[in-house]
Amino acid sequence: MSKFHREVQIFNGVEWLDFNGKEVSSLFNILDSSPFKISKGELSVAFLDIENMQNLHLKFSNNSMLTDVITFVGDRQMDFAGEICVSPDYALSNCEAYGTTFSEELSLYLIHGYLHIYGLNDISQNETKRMREGENTCMSLVKKANALPTFFTHYNVAK
Repeated sequence: MSKFHREVQIFNGVEWLDFNGKEVSSLFNILDSSPFKISKGELSVAFLDIENMQNLHLKFSNNSMLTDVITFVGDRQMDFAGEICVSPDYALSNCEAYGTTFSEELSLYLIHGYLHIYGLNDISQNETKRMREGENTCMSLVKKANALPTFFTHYNVAK
């Protein structure tokens, strides 16, 4: 039996962000072998600048504040697992405060989005606890597999 390999479509809408798309796809292949399996099908990932992230948040949540992750669950009938939109600006501003590298923080947002597609939420205290446990489990799997993508900027400010 062959291992499932997910198709990941990646859009980079942030001119100062660089990364290897194969590394990002590998992160999701690791997550697909985790206890938090999402439906098969294509996964879309968008790295968005501040303006586009705020516009998206306003359109779908009626909130214009910048957020880290916006997730859309896909449609199994269309062979589409979902879409994860992340803010590298948000990650860059938070990595120092949380003692993480830019790559760790942005990867955490990808994991967080994946877990939303899986069905975890972070609204109530209990849901948030479960989400943090899932994030920790997934981040450990990714690091153990040495599959943490390297994200860097043109400004040489990423750790």
